[in-house]
Amino acid sequence: MITLYFIYLLIVLLPILAVGIAVTWIVYTSAPEFVVVPALVFFLPSAVAAAFIVYWAPKYYNSITYELTGDEVVVKRGVWWRMKHTVPYSRIMSVDIVQGPISRWLGHATVDVHTAGYTGQAGGTAGPGTRRAEASLIHVTNPEEVREKILGRVRTRPLFGLGADRALEEILMELRQIREILSGASMGERKA
Repeated sequence: MITLYFIYLLIVLLPILAVGIAVTWIVYTSAPEFVVVPALVFFLPSAVAAAFIVYWAPKYYNSITYELTGDEVVVKRGVWWRMKHTVPYSRIMSVDIVQGPISRWLGHATVDVHTAGYTGQAGGTAGPGTRRAEASLIHVTNPEEVREKILGRVRTRPLFGLGADRALEEILMELRQIREILSGASMGERKA
């Protein structure tokens, strides 16, 4: 994961540094007294960003934990702002693996855990493909295995976290109550 962030840093910084070198060279050849200006504009922010990533990436990596408990998926991460996502297996509807080209080359992926109706920060009207996962297990080196473990536990869970028979009995009881209410209402209309 740290290597991935360093690669992203290089992808962003190399074009900025190339432009900075070109502008600094042009300023140096035409007005050498102002050579400090492009150096400050291009190189100082780049150095600060690089120092921040070098400091932050290992701390972020060490903050990430995943746990597949008996009843739920628990994901914790964050250096300054700690986040904890807990998703019961009974609510999980799909588990996706997301892997970009650099992540694929490095051998890791993100396992996204989705629940019914959850839209996350993207919102319900953001369109297809923008739905956020309720929990993301990022930078996993064995995504297929993790996905199958989660799905295996989801498949053994009864509907709504109740015993299968109990869930069906409660649904049937609710339907009977609705029928009685509707029957009572229609009987009242006939008498009137």
